[in-house]
Amino acid sequence: MNSTCYFLLLIFLGSWSQFFNLVEGADLNDEQTFRLNVNDILERLTTQLSNIPTKDEFTADIRTMEARFTEKLESLQTDMRNLEGLVKSGMEGGNGHREQTMRGRSRRETDTQDAVNADYRLGILASEVRKSAFNETCKYAALLLKVQSDQAAALEDIRNSSANTSQGVNTILTVLESFKYYINNSFADFYKVKTCNDDSSLTDSTFHDQQVVCDEEWVIIQRRGSPTPPGRERTNFERIWEVYENGFGRLDGDFWLGLKTIHALTVEGFTQLRVDLEDWSRNKAYAMYDVFNVAGSLEKYSLTVAGYTGTAGDGLRYHNGQQFSTIDSDNDIANFSCAATYHSGWWYKDCHKVALNSIYHNSSTTEKNWVGVIWSDWKAGNYSLKKVEMKVRKLPRLI
Repeated sequence: MNSTCYFLLLIFLGSWSQFFNLVEGADLNDEQTFRLNVNDILERLTTQLSNIPTKDEFTADIRTMEARFTEKLESLQTDMRNLEGLVKSGMEGGNGHREQTMRGRSRRETDTQDAVNADYRLGILASEVRKSAFNETCKYAALLLKVQSDQAAALEDIRNSSANTSQGVNTILTVLESFKYYINNSFADFYKVKTCNDDSSLTDSTFHDQQVVCDEEWVIIQRRGSPTPPGRERTNFERIWEVYENGFGRLDGDFWLGLKTIHALTVEGFTQLRVDLEDWSRNKAYAMYDVFNVAGSLEKYSLTVAGYTGTAGDGLRYHNGQQFSTIDSDNDIANFSCAATYHSGWWYKDCHKVALNSIYHNSSTTEKNWVGVIWSDWKAGNYSLKKVEMKVRKLPRLI
């Protein structure tokens, strides 16, 4: 195990030991404190894991290093070619000069002792030149081989470190899932909805420590058109991004549960969506989607829907893949802000066939087409619905 894996192991064991110290010394009857402490540990562990370079980052580093090594090798190869040229030129020049001298002496036939000595010295000099050139060539060849060897060793070490790090992260994530399983089974209400059955009591239905309202096994994530007591204003759905993230309204009236919680529900397996609609003549329709997912904040809570059945028409299919938009965060594909134009947050495209968060009217009549509680595949774009509920549940298991 290399140093990277030891580092990852220490991170995880530190968080894991904190958890068991917490369990050993905590009053489990103090459920609120217990949850906050465990959530804090999980959040820190997630942050530490997120700081570890990804596989793509490792790959980019390897490619950068390969480019540097390649550049160095090409430079050395150029130097070697230049050196070989100089040596060849020098040796050819020395040999040519010697041959010319010998021819001149032959012509004069004056092989004196001085000429013999000069020829001897010239031979020694040529030999030294060849020896020096040979030594320089060997030195560059050895350097080239060393660079190639270092390159191979460095890249292999990086690849091994990347593989070991990925394996270490996967191991930690696997144990983390086991940790969640332990929490789920030891403290059954920690990651789950406490009660979502025929009892829609608001006092004992929670998810991630947030109060929710249920319709049997369904968790309601949005409601419009509930009766408004005298003196109370109807909930306004023209809100900014942060408010749509956290949720607003009253669970016993109109409300939006919040993008963060809706995303967390889909992560926990609440991936079947049902939308119940009612018009002003008490006619009802519904749309069911067996695939429903809301991504996280980095993806702007983009919507995924598929598997439609129902009587209202497959209106949400038009919005599939769209990011969420609000009056202060325009993420649609139109050349204007759909959220500002239609006064609500929604998964607008260009702009909508369904808009369940737009202005609520006290009749079906809209002051402007498409500004209202709209499901155009059932009613036209100029018809504002009386009631709507969006709710999610886990897909029923076939026995």
